[in-house]
Amino acid sequence: MILKKIVFFFLFFVVKPLFLYSQTPVLGSESFGKASYYGNKFYGRKTASGEILKKRGFTCAHPSLPFGTMLEVTNLANNKWCIVRVNDRGPFVRGRILDVSHDGAKQLEMFKTGTAKVKVMVVGDNGIVMINRPESIIENSTELIGPPEEEDKITVITPPIVSKKYTPKPKKKKSKTKTPIQLGVKKKKNS
Repeated sequence: MILKKIVFFFLFFVVKPLFLYSQTPVLGSESFGKASYYGNKFYGRKTASGEILKKRGFTCAHPSLPFGTMLEVTNLANNKWCIVRVNDRGPFVRGRILDVSHDGAKQLEMFKTGTAKVKVMVVGDNGIVMINRPESIIENSTELIGPPEEEDKITVITPPIVSKKYTPKPKKKKSKTKTPIQLGVKKKKNS
């Protein structure tokens, strides 16, 4: 009996926390499967994390990822995507990996079919997005620097065309004219 209590204590208080901490999400990890959205009867109820489920929020239920994990969900049928936060457990239907809230389903355009084949990528933790899509980074940078200039406003400066390299002609040196001196002839003195 005492041995059973010791084993139970060891498994519950030592091994289980290690297992839970080993489930931390790896940024950029992807999974594929079917997603569905919450039915109207679930809104206003408490989720597994203790929050009240609201239609106007991008939240989801995932079977094992920690609460607060941020997921990028892409509908593979139409390439629509959104970012949701895990705040509940589920779905409890075989073959489904995610239940998204009303706003998430609207963004993914899932209402006609009810379910969708999706790609789920971990993009953040504790409610903070750490990985952005490249096109959203480009959109955000244009907000910082303003709209791109039109092409007709851009002036192109062309360098001047030089046909030959100019070299000035050498100047002639002016020399003082001197009378030639003859050797062996003496100069006469003026008297």
